[in-house]
Amino acid sequence: MVTKAWVSSITTVAGSPREQRFGPYDRAKPTATGLHAEVRTAESKGPSRSTIPFSDPLRPLLSSSVKLRAKQVATNAISAHARRRAGALQGRSLLRLHLGSGGNNLDGWLNIDLVGAHADLAWDVRRPLPFADGIAEAIFLERVFEHMTLEGGMSVLCHCRRVLAPGGVLRVGILDAGLCAAGSIKGRGTAERVRPESTTMLALSEVRPEHGQVSAWDDETLCLVVEESGYLSVEVVPRGSSRIQPTPDSQERIPATMYVEAVSPS
Repeated sequence: MVTKAWVSSITTVAGSPREQRFGPYDRAKPTATGLHAEVRTAESKGPSRSTIPFSDPLRPLLSSSVKLRAKQVATNAISAHARRRAGALQGRSLLRLHLGSGGNNLDGWLNIDLVGAHADLAWDVRRPLPFADGIAEAIFLERVFEHMTLEGGMSVLCHCRRVLAPGGVLRVGILDAGLCAAGSIKGRGTAERVRPESTTMLALSEVRPEHGQVSAWDDETLCLVVEESGYLSVEVVPRGSSRIQPTPDSQERIPATMYVEAVSPS
């Protein structure tokens, strides 16, 4: 028979892996699994309230895939209006397009995302972009491709190449599954720096298909996909460093994100 005393003795053995990693067991302190759950719950709710009427009370009742699909349907339903608005936003100067902005609106950029994300333009970026050819000097996508298949990502890259001006810069940031996996194989380090409150496996769960994620990426895969989509000068670039100034990276996402830049062909 398993007793509470037996469980307590297991979790508080001096020098055990649990104690070496997290220190002596203290019931008054939040547990590592509890902190992990809190972070994941906060991320699933998003940075702010939705602009879709009555959607916030429904969030806890719907799966991530259902919520994403509902936003896609709502966005596509108003695509005619969005297309007219996109036409009005095109002027004499080249645009900077932030695709999949996710509530992180950048100054000086046209922030584009699904309905409910507080973006400047509501548009499903999987569809051909509602802009003329060569209208953009820069395009930025951060933590977007994880929500698409590899084929879907290549399709988006082709749409981006069409609207980029010759020599325009593409910058893509992805959750670096390769970095997290390599760090866990070599020993504790990378995964714990990303989620210091977690064990290796809890940190690695960040790159599993959850919260709407359907794919995992590393630097080799992303570079290959960008190259095969017709871009030139494809390279992994340091976090916080870019041909685009000021660098558009989200400070909160930099530690776990890998960035690739490329140039649109002439």
